[in-house]
Amino acid sequence: MLFGVCPFPSSDCCGVNMTQCLKGSSTDLFYIRIFFEEDTKNIQKELAEVYLFKADMTCINWEERECLKNWDITDMRNPGYNDLKDSETSNDDSDKSSETSEEFDSKELDMSCEIWEEIDDLKDAILFMDLARDHSVSYNRVTASELGGFIHIRGEMGKIIYSYHVKTDTISLFSIPYPMLPTSHVFMWECRLEDDHGEANCIADSKVEMFRTNEISLRPDTHDGVECNESYLLNISFDLLEMIMELCVGVEYMNFRATCKQCLLAAPLIRWSNRTSIRRLQKYLLVSPLLMVVDKKQDIITFTDPMVGDNYFMKNSQVLMDVNNKICCSRFGWLLFESIHWNCLVFFNPFTNDLWQLPKAEHIFDSLCFSAPPTSLDCMVVGFTTSCVYIHYMNREPAWRTLDTHPHNVCSSSFYGRDLYALCEQGELIVINNLAREDYSWKLVETEAPKGYCRSSTRYFLGNFDQHRLLVSVGAYGEAVEVFKLNESIRKWEKLNSLGKHAIYICGTTCLCIEAKLPKMENKIFFPRLHTKNRKVVFYSLDTCMYHTFDGENIQEHLGDFCGTTYHLSFNVWIEPNWS
Repeated sequence: MLFGVCPFPSSDCCGVNMTQCLKGSSTDLFYIRIFFEEDTKNIQKELAEVYLFKADMTCINWEERECLKNWDITDMRNPGYNDLKDSETSNDDSDKSSETSEEFDSKELDMSCEIWEEIDDLKDAILFMDLARDHSVSYNRVTASELGGFIHIRGEMGKIIYSYHVKTDTISLFSIPYPMLPTSHVFMWECRLEDDHGEANCIADSKVEMFRTNEISLRPDTHDGVECNESYLLNISFDLLEMIMELCVGVEYMNFRATCKQCLLAAPLIRWSNRTSIRRLQKYLLVSPLLMVVDKKQDIITFTDPMVGDNYFMKNSQVLMDVNNKICCSRFGWLLFESIHWNCLVFFNPFTNDLWQLPKAEHIFDSLCFSAPPTSLDCMVVGFTTSCVYIHYMNREPAWRTLDTHPHNVCSSSFYGRDLYALCEQGELIVINNLAREDYSWKLVETEAPKGYCRSSTRYFLGNFDQHRLLVSVGAYGEAVEVFKLNESIRKWEKLNSLGKHAIYICGTTCLCIEAKLPKMENKIFFPRLHTKNRKVVFYSLDTCMYHTFDGENIQEHLGDFCGTTYHLSFNVWIEPNWS
């Protein structure tokens, strides 16, 4: 008997290559679907999305499923799979697909999908997958709760283990031999002072009530009759405690409020809005760009300070619920991405909630970049496809125009003033001068590819360094990091051993090179990764040629590559705080 169709993920999938498997345990059947990033010449294939589903076999009415025996699955396309290449198929194939689809009864299809439940927390269980051999899967229960909740995936090359934590949607990398099982991510709201003897209930049980008015009311589950048996760590004056609470934001404020009775009295219940949170964040977030992570499961936005490691929480905006993690550009405190809800490209400032819609484009862009904030008359937006380059002049023209029709695979791009630089996968550099004028000039610079120590698949990031074009190369699993500047007179990339007083912040779609506000942040490259043990942001030092994290005023943790680090699968990007 045909059991039914495979379940479909609740969100759009960003990966290209897919692996799927089934595993039964007792009366449960687990279905795992893994998507990988596109495996091209210059990009190392990495995990892009992981989805987990479960079916309770005891709840299935097998008599009702007798109707599924009549399904003809010969040459059947997945009816729920969204393939962007449909338009390229022939008319005959389209007719065949439509005829096959007509054979399905929608009720039968719905019935086969209803048995699956998408799992967002494995709790005290773990799954193991071996992609290096036979794609075998095993399921186990663990006695230590901090070891549960993971899907451990051995990579296809057999050298790396990806530990996916289902609840936090994060992946930790470990090299083989596997030294230890990863510990679960400890959230701020799960922590309390050791000597509080349970006066405050676990913060993980706190209730976060969302309102349609785009406000958040944080109400921790604390009892009114809290005994005043407080920790000696909070033996400070009430006025000083109130000053501390003034610096707390959102969920952070709730955590502090639930710690003890004294904090409860010093922190009155606040109905939080984004503007309330922003006013407090604005007081002390001026040192560095922040690592922004959109957690759709918990409906919050987390901003992480790479220097001190503090996390600041805000309610997730509806605008960011459908953001594409792979096609997004961040500059000047603004995000540029394609919104499914608005059916167009949008500019969004998460610090002010300002939203600017762009005219609808006729094409799906592979990458984007822009020259200035959308509030500026000089703002230009450029979108790249494999065959064309398109431009839109914000505040000047109502529609997009075609800029170039030469086929190029652009992997990174950057504006310098009114000049556009775009790096192609083959190593060529597209240069468009005076883009704001009608008589702009277009040329293809045959630059010699940078030669360094990276021997494996390399990812490139293009940016600006003073008056020079900057290129950052990162080897597979971070095994080698190098920085180059373009010598335009001889058309060659020259290696840089020092950034001077500058710091670089890179992620999948963004490369920010700015002057460091503090000396200890100079000559470093910050990645959207956390150290698996101390949960601090990882950076690469050009002085030591190693990876480190900050520990207050000190630098600690020496890593040779990305093994031992954790990264988010949820949408994440570096963003400069901007309240204007």
